[in-house]
Amino acid sequence: MIIATSIPGAVAVDGERWIVSYTVVDLTSKQLVLERDYETGKFIVNIPMLAGEEYNITLIVYVGLTAAYAELDLTVDLSHADAIDRYWEIHTTNLSLSEDYNPNTPMITFNQVKGRYTISTYGRVPSDLTMTDLARGLALHKPVNHTILRLKGPDGSLLDEVTLNIIDSEIDSYRLYLAQRKENLDGFIQEQVDPAFTDLFTSLIALAEEQAEDGFVQTARTILETIEVEITPVRTGPTMFEQYFLPAVGGLGLLVVLLGVLYFRSRGKSAFTSMVVEDQIRELEGLTLRASRTDRSLGAKLQEINDKLKELER
Repeated sequence: MIIATSIPGAVAVDGERWIVSYTVVDLTSKQLVLERDYETGKFIVNIPMLAGEEYNITLIVYVGLTAAYAELDLTVDLSHADAIDRYWEIHTTNLSLSEDYNPNTPMITFNQVKGRYTISTYGRVPSDLTMTDLARGLALHKPVNHTILRLKGPDGSLLDEVTLNIIDSEIDSYRLYLAQRKENLDGFIQEQVDPAFTDLFTSLIALAEEQAEDGFVQTARTILETIEVEITPVRTGPTMFEQYFLPAVGGLGLLVVLLGVLYFRSRGKSAFTSMVVEDQIRELEGLTLRASRTDRSLGAKLQEINDKLKELER
């Protein structure tokens, strides 16, 4: 499954690319993250690029025509890496660099001389690139298409660029859980377990995907954690409903309420949040009483959730 993508950059006027290939390597693990070669059509993605991590990107720039007085600017949009003391390393010695070339600045300039040039750049993806802070520690996490490299001509026009999809550890963790739950669901369907259970499982996966799409990745992951089961039901009825449906609803209800509280408190609507919390407490009290008659551990879990809501309501 491809979990990171590369977005084709701009092309030269004559239809040829300037950046004809690049590879991305994790500076810490030395693992190949992705490789893209436009000339051969090769495209390999091993792992996603993560915000906050450091990478080595090695590219080949093809200059198809010499323009003696033209200067090209190559810029990297990454923070300075801690693991290495520079942004750039030039592997092709005949690259005609400007006299003020400094490997420790985000931009280098070289003359437009025909040839193929191999260049490496190093840097850290900004840790907050995929996050939007809301209130009281709550943040949205969304994948971002980030343009890491830009090659510009002497008039400032864009000749080519490298744009990569960046996620963070929260998104990566959610995607792992999502893949596991979808695999579980496929197994349940093949085993022909209780259709009511698979319908519920499908609905909760869809709900998690909706939450993740809106950026509430932590909520989405918690939903997927909640529906983890060791024994699947073989029939419909109260046992399946009480043992599987109630825990999911209880945990999900808490998440929805917490999100509502954070959202509306940040806007001064404390009366609304208080009303929602009180309604949820009353509903959970009824569920707790019913669940405790059949499963004490389930009843205790719901009571714990209810107590947390009461603390929040105060």
